[in-house]
Amino acid sequence: MANNAVTAKARAVYGKFLKKDDYISLTHKGTIAAAIAYLKTKPLYAGTFEDTAESTIHRKQAEELIHKNAFDNYMRVCRYVADGRTGIMDFHIKQLECEQLIKAIIAVNGGNQENFVLSYPEYISVHLDIDPFRLAASKNLTNVSEALKGTMYHKPLEPLLNEPNPDINRIVTMINVCYVKWAFEQIDKTERGAEAEQLREFFLRKVDADNLLMCYRLRSTFGSDNNITEMLIPYHNKLRPRDIKEALKAQDSVSALRDLFVKIRAAVPAYSDIPEISVNKADHKYFRHRLAVSDNEMESLYSLMMLFRTECTNLCRIIEGLRYGLPPEETEKYLIY
Repeated sequence: MANNAVTAKARAVYGKFLKKDDYISLTHKGTIAAAIAYLKTKPLYAGTFEDTAESTIHRKQAEELIHKNAFDNYMRVCRYVADGRTGIMDFHIKQLECEQLIKAIIAVNGGNQENFVLSYPEYISVHLDIDPFRLAASKNLTNVSEALKGTMYHKPLEPLLNEPNPDINRIVTMINVCYVKWAFEQIDKTERGAEAEQLREFFLRKVDADNLLMCYRLRSTFGSDNNITEMLIPYHNKLRPRDIKEALKAQDSVSALRDLFVKIRAAVPAYSDIPEISVNKADHKYFRHRLAVSDNEMESLYSLMMLFRTECTNLCRIIEGLRYGLPPEETEKYLIY
């Protein structure tokens, strides 16, 4: 179903995003203060940073404001969603919820609850179905399981959280499974035919990339061989489970996994020698195209969400590079545009 108000607003917001030249300029600013002064001149960020003193802002504060700005702009576009179709627009909120749940579980498991509370974005609290502060008060993962009662996470996570030696990787996988299942349920409630299939493809593209990147990181960084396939999210688009299993069995499994990136993202080799950056660049191009051509409000919202995530990642990488005095060309290797 078309909603020109949503698509028009989403395109208008994207029109204010930073361009390649902006990113390059920011990498050469030398200090976080100079970068914030530059962002104050840009329509999408002027209001966010107008009351911020460049001389005193620190990295964490700058990154928090960048993410909050993206969230606020996304939610403004959501106000134009048609009545009766608000469920699926929550996929950004639900994704943030899953990310915070993962962070909370990792914090509790490592005894770092205080750091989780300090880094928690308070502005999303009212939108979540989980209580982050109750999670942070948990002494162990069994307490986390109890804190999740009444949410969609409790039943699937309960046996994993109560194991004698909980496997964090399997827990993270199950949280991602919960998210995809929830998203598909929302699509089934609001979409039909080709539009429903297009939205499912959006989610499955990400699942393909997440599964492949997880295998690649574990094998290339740690040489891990321990039950990798058990940690795969059990959905796929172009990447079949047997493709990954065959790659993992190859004599040079790292190269075999790299080759699979070509299968799931045809243009990957042209972008970067870093697989994650290549996939993200291909996705950025894809979602930019979908936002430009689609009149479906859900496609427009999802595409805008993914493009916002890239914008935030770019800016946070630039802020980090400035904080640690990295050469501009080193930071630029990791930017998506």
